[in-house]
Amino acid sequence: MRFSIIIFAYNEVNSLSTVFYDVLNFLSGTSEDYEIILVNDGSSDGTDMLCSQLKDSNPNVTLITHPNNKGIGMALRSGYMAATKEYVCAIPGDGQFNIDELRAVQPFDANTYYSFYRPQTNYNRYRNTLTWINRLFNQHVLGIFLRDVNWIKVYRKEQIHFANPQLKSSLVESEICAKLYKAGVMPVEIPSQYLPRKSGVAKGGNWKTLRKAIAETLKLWWTATTFKLNI
Repeated sequence: MRFSIIIFAYNEVNSLSTVFYDVLNFLSGTSEDYEIILVNDGSSDGTDMLCSQLKDSNPNVTLITHPNNKGIGMALRSGYMAATKEYVCAIPGDGQFNIDELRAVQPFDANTYYSFYRPQTNYNRYRNTLTWINRLFNQHVLGIFLRDVNWIKVYRKEQIHFANPQLKSSLVESEICAKLYKAGVMPVEIPSQYLPRKSGVAKGGNWKTLRKAIAETLKLWWTATTFKLNI
């Protein structure tokens, strides 16, 4: 399988190198035609320097740098739009996804994609409440019946370009999946272990991320419901 694997990072200097070499070992053992796309989302802890070093270490590595922190949504969009290989997957640079789980992914056509879900998380009550609200909105408003819309996906490159994501917040995955659902593209769901952080601070439930998501909720509904199937 020809993979583009995106590693997005914001202040992950203590975990990014391990994640990078885990991804590199996985890809070099499964394909000769691959790319790793590093997205440094305005880090201020030395992640930018580390990304430059990792890029220089391998010709199959592309580096995208956001001068300022734009959040997970824009990090994903930057990586997705830069991907050139047949299959595209984005993972966080915090080390909480086991890259070997991608070995379960088999070649697939444009009518499906892979969606990993976490049967268990280490979320606190606040994060669990946000997740519950997000799931209700996805199911009852957008018609997305996914166990875990905010975890790891494997798409085909043309599916991402078909969805043409517009959102800038963490809701961008909901937007992509809603558009694919509308086109009849159904997920294969696979359970995934949610590994503990070895360093750094979780950003998914912080106020900055949440504020962006709240601001884009109406835009998500409008973008998904007015999406025209032009394939």
